[in-house]
Amino acid sequence: MKKNIVGGFLLTLSLSTLTTPVLSQDLDDLTSGWNGSANLGITNAGGNSQARSISGGIRLGKAVNQWRHIVFGSVLAGESTILVERRDEFGEVEIDPTTNAPVRDIVKGDNSERYALGYQPRYQWKENTYLFGILDWEQDKPANIRAATRQIAGIGHTFWRDTRGFFNGEAGIGNKNLTPEFGEDLDGCIGYVGFNFSNRLNEVAVFNADFRSDFGSDNTFTEIGLGLTFKVSDKISVKVSHFLRNNTGLSNPTNPLSSDTDTVTTFNLLFDINT
Repeated sequence: MKKNIVGGFLLTLSLSTLTTPVLSQDLDDLTSGWNGSANLGITNAGGNSQARSISGGIRLGKAVNQWRHIVFGSVLAGESTILVERRDEFGEVEIDPTTNAPVRDIVKGDNSERYALGYQPRYQWKENTYLFGILDWEQDKPANIRAATRQIAGIGHTFWRDTRGFFNGEAGIGNKNLTPEFGEDLDGCIGYVGFNFSNRLNEVAVFNADFRSDFGSDNTFTEIGLGLTFKVSDKISVKVSHFLRNNTGLSNPTNPLSSDTDTVTTFNLLFDINT
């Protein structure tokens, strides 16, 4: 009961205290002034084996006086079809007596299926210090996450910023509700820390490194992201990203390939957005 009370309080704080300025604006104000980027990557392979995957995301921000509203979303989905040799109970390959060839089965399935949405309002309290909230949702069935939501409130500080880039850190507390595909729900109070670093290497290349983690009594989530972006034109860039994600307490004992850690590398086109 105590965990639900804390979560409800933080959710109310994030929705009422942090988003009130948006509700007082008219429709034109709400739909203009947004800027950010969207990225998209697609792969398709055919022949003896078939595989398809798509990765994409969007991040938009809008400043209103001392407020900044950030919305973001991402998708990583893929499927594959392969031929595998059928094996008997002793692990031996089964042989078709009529052809004297191994018996093969067509196996098709999802090898990735992750979707995420989120909203982060920020209030610039001091020159380099801001208050923030995070409301987000995630689904990642191959990683044993049917649904996960977080409601976080905290404080952030910009340690360095100039024309080349920035470095800022955040810390907060909140509530997390995680429903796995297999196993018991992991709900309760969490602590949160995050760091973001971006540095322009030259006129066309930008390097970024991100770290975020939430931790509670039953579950700890950590994500490390590295990216290198190369500008192709005023509106289009290409970006290479590598992510490592670790989620404790979610291993599925019925799946011999189950792991707490996932890694993914993507190569995407990046499009600048201004409204």
